[in-house]
Amino acid sequence: MTERPALNVLIVEDDLVDRMACRRTFAAAPEAAFTLVEADNGEHGLGLARSGQADCILLDYGLPDMSGLEFLSRLPPDGPPVMMLTGADSAMVAAEAMRRGARDYLVKDGEGRYLAQLPASILRMLREQRLLDGKRRAEAELRTLAAHQESIREDERKRIAQEIHDELGGLLTGIKAYIGVAIERAGAGADPLLAEASGLAQDAIATVRRVITDLRPSVLDQLGLWAALEWHTEQVAQRSGLRHACRIEPDVSEVELDAGCSTMLFRVVQEGLTNVVRHAHARTVRVDARREGGRLLLTVADDGVGITEERLRNGASWGIIGMQERVRHFGGELQIAPGTQGGTLLRVQLPLEEQQ
Repeated sequence: MTERPALNVLIVEDDLVDRMACRRTFAAAPEAAFTLVEADNGEHGLGLARSGQADCILLDYGLPDMSGLEFLSRLPPDGPPVMMLTGADSAMVAAEAMRRGARDYLVKDGEGRYLAQLPASILRMLREQRLLDGKRRAEAELRTLAAHQESIREDERKRIAQEIHDELGGLLTGIKAYIGVAIERAGAGADPLLAEASGLAQDAIATVRRVITDLRPSVLDQLGLWAALEWHTEQVAQRSGLRHACRIEPDVSEVELDAGCSTMLFRVVQEGLTNVVRHAHARTVRVDARREGGRLLLTVADDGVGITEERLRNGASWGIIGMQERVRHFGGELQIAPGTQGGTLLRVQLPLEEQQ
């Protein structure tokens, strides 16, 4: 015989008769061994909910000291799942309760027919909550793994950039120097191919520097995020011919972020500017960073063809999804939408206190 699960149900209900009816219903339920923890007002119920005694909450909408909606707004985000009991004509209240965090609701009819549904409804809600919790844990683990992999990639980029600089960069510089000496010794009779070889060596050195910069811009490590964003925006504009502006508000330039967060923001702006150059057909791009309360707001805006509603509905590219995951790992949010005056707006919001 299967053992019945033991469940603690917190019922927040000011009507004693209704609490007694619920008590009898749960006591007679064969599906589980229910134990009721009772509160006759919202404050008492919130205290019990925060104590961790309950597996779930059965909440009446009309309490003497607050409404059920206020109760939901004051419940901790990691509190037990809530089933709201509403009046017969309270569909709008039920919908608002679900929007504010209630997991389910039952209509409390005057004849008490809802009581027969309570045990099965509670068990169904708890099953759904377990599935949701498992999904959230899996998503958090995947996000942590993705962040770890990104950190490994950044370390590898830095290592490769350093090796290219030390080995290949030094070798090309030496070759160019030797060619220069040969030209100098030959004087006026120097073979024209030597001059061409010197030019090719210089082009190769410039290419190596650009590859190193793409792998890991030294300005990010030496001068910090804000100088790196200004420098990179200018570099992209010079290569693409875009008109550009990069404005870092003074109160933002004083903010010091940890290395991981700084790298994440730089890569997001880098990806955003790359998308502008490749897809936007824009003439102007603008990067802005400012504070809004305790949050950092970073935007990349262009005046190009814009992103279509169809693309937004059907899902974005892997590059955009990667940016969103990077930002989400640091507790932030990334949005991409059509700009108010055309073009596309990339918008990152990030809580500052967690990153400093």
